[in-house]
Amino acid sequence: MEEKRIKNRSELFRRYLVFGISLLVIAFGISIITRSDLGTSPITSVPYVASLNTSLSLGTYFFFFTIFLIILQVILLGKKGVMERKVELLMQFPVAFVLSVFTDFGMWATASWMPELYYVKIVSLVVGCLVLAFGICMEVIADVTMISAEYTIQFATMRLKKDFGSIKICFDVSLVLLAALGSWLLSGRIDGVREGTVIAALITGPFVRMIMPRLAFLRCWLSETHESNVQAIAGSRENLPLVITISREYGSGGHKLGEMLAKELGIAFYDRELITLVAGESSFSEEFISKNEQRMPSSLLYQMIMQDYEAPLDKSMSADDALFVAQSRVIRRISSEKSCVIVGRCADYILKDRPNTVNIFLYADMQHKVKRAVAEYGIAEGQAASVIADTDKSRKEHYLQYTGRQWGNSRNYNASFDTGVFSLEQIVDVLKNMSAKYSI
Repeated sequence: MEEKRIKNRSELFRRYLVFGISLLVIAFGISIITRSDLGTSPITSVPYVASLNTSLSLGTYFFFFTIFLIILQVILLGKKGVMERKVELLMQFPVAFVLSVFTDFGMWATASWMPELYYVKIVSLVVGCLVLAFGICMEVIADVTMISAEYTIQFATMRLKKDFGSIKICFDVSLVLLAALGSWLLSGRIDGVREGTVIAALITGPFVRMIMPRLAFLRCWLSETHESNVQAIAGSRENLPLVITISREYGSGGHKLGEMLAKELGIAFYDRELITLVAGESSFSEEFISKNEQRMPSSLLYQMIMQDYEAPLDKSMSADDALFVAQSRVIRRISSEKSCVIVGRCADYILKDRPNTVNIFLYADMQHKVKRAVAEYGIAEGQAASVIADTDKSRKEHYLQYTGRQWGNSRNYNASFDTGVFSLEQIVDVLKNMSAKYSI
């Protein structure tokens, strides 16, 4: 018990350390963006305009602005909500103070950086957005608390019952308009809000998405208790049902193989059945799940604006993130209840390190996949190759986004099979032999 408590304390210390560093990185990102002289990010636009027209610093106004956001959150939550979220509200005060101090430090440290050439300003702006995105990634991975702007958007989303992306757009646009109006009233011209403000709003989110999967090692370092949890599960290995996960390229026969294998072993089979289960345990309809699972939004503008990049996955207000969390919850539940075969849905990652689990990957050359897609899926022969390529691309991006790993990498699976070389019957025989040592 004492050892577990010390481990938890050690993990908590490391999380707060990473979170503190993330605030410093975020502050430097804001400073570099601001020094580009093309405008600043939407969240700092109002404090920046105020600092340009008075003697107080950007960090000072940023702190005042955060207090205003906390008051707005109290109004959005109401009395009952405030009592339920009291810790989250209180945590924002020290975070706001530290971030404000770091912001002033960042502005001081970058005071000599004053690019004159326009292309240098653009480069500076992009670098600042990269630094800001890196800081946001660290903040999310630390999973200690969030900055006030993110809480404000989340609470507004819950109170108004509107889509997160719509609330975020309205929030950012309101701040930019307020900053522009304030600048005009204070100085008779618009300073601090320029094209860089729009660019920062558009590219920071995709940068977060690009960087986040590449910081998986940091998430592992922070999870001090993960190894002990795995050992505890391994200690009761004989009580765990057998689970076989099948990841597959489109047209390689994953669904059919899963059905054949489940029937041969006499265990449950889950593919589209998961859609019904998730719909029953979440607010998502089967139609929405079927349309949006295992894919990332194809619209670049949607990815830039509508996604919730600044919150831990289980706290995200993005529908795509919430869907992944809901599916993960269902997959963990059914894997603890019965032996089964699960097709897709990043199940190999969700159940990683789980004993009594066999993870496989199916692939084939395009010729064989096209043949199967036409014969079994009813896709027109002239469209099959395009459908296969698009589906596999979407699955690859989805897998990278939510696991931080490369889809199809043999190290992520216990076995990979080329269904263009081996028949499904042959693969079932191999997997049946592989599964013989596990209890069903």
